[in-house]
Amino acid sequence: MAASAPVLAAFPKLAFAALPNLSGLRTRNVASGAIEVLYKTPHAKPNGLDVTSEGMWIMDQGPENYASLINPQNGNLIREYTCEGVRSASGIAIDGDTAWIGSTYNRLIIAVDSRTGKLKAKYSTPGAGQIYRTVADVPGRRTNLKPAYPPVPPPPPVPGTPTTGGRQGAGRQDDAAQVGPAGTGAHCILVKGDLLYVAVPPARAIFVIDKNTWVVQNMFQTAGSRPHDMAWSNDAKTHFWASDSDLNAFFLHDATTGVMSERLQLPSDSPVIHGAKLWNGYMYNCDDVGWMFRFRMPA
Repeated sequence: MAASAPVLAAFPKLAFAALPNLSGLRTRNVASGAIEVLYKTPHAKPNGLDVTSEGMWIMDQGPENYASLINPQNGNLIREYTCEGVRSASGIAIDGDTAWIGSTYNRLIIAVDSRTGKLKAKYSTPGAGQIYRTVADVPGRRTNLKPAYPPVPPPPPVPGTPTTGGRQGAGRQDDAAQVGPAGTGAHCILVKGDLLYVAVPPARAIFVIDKNTWVVQNMFQTAGSRPHDMAWSNDAKTHFWASDSDLNAFFLHDATTGVMSERLQLPSDSPVIHGAKLWNGYMYNCDDVGWMFRFRMPA
């Protein structure tokens, strides 16, 4: 059934007519030698960054789900806490006394106290579900860095939650399966006043949510199938850079319309983008094997 005209007028990206055409974007390339691997992160599986006046927050996806505040100049730990109610964190956004966190594998968005990590509220994630592939998708990227820490054991199963089934490309399931794979949820959150910008890979979309009513105000198509962290490009928050880990690139979006205008392409030998935030003219990134890396933003 076709979407009605009023709906399409309110949500111009609601009906994605086709896979995104990235060929017309202005493209700038980051040179291979411009990538600097800086230091180990406090824990083994960093998967989200945020910057405040205190320093840089690193959200870890390990079983404890540590949020660690560091000095970005040298990686020194300032303080940290574990985040209550989070399962395999992906993305963190500090919003006054609240930290918004993507709880990936129970497909929730969690609000915790930004000083203690204590649970404040749990919310559903628009667009959560099973990641799928299309004929236009590029192969998945894997890191070229050696893990900074010994392997992290997976989190214990949650009662009532399916533990089997593939994550990427649902495809054929076991004939005895009674439910589909659990899927995944939010991978990044940005805050702009009362709005949360939430990147959700299974939907290939960035949802703009009113944090007070939890009503989606708009949605923007992502460049590819594996969106990760995002970063505001200016203090006015008129545009933001959205990363795609498999395309190995950042895409500049208008925060009002979602229109992409620019591509920032990383070299093929760079680590994999997971967390990403701008600080002092550099894009800081964490790979999910325990390392922070950065590159200077091109002029």
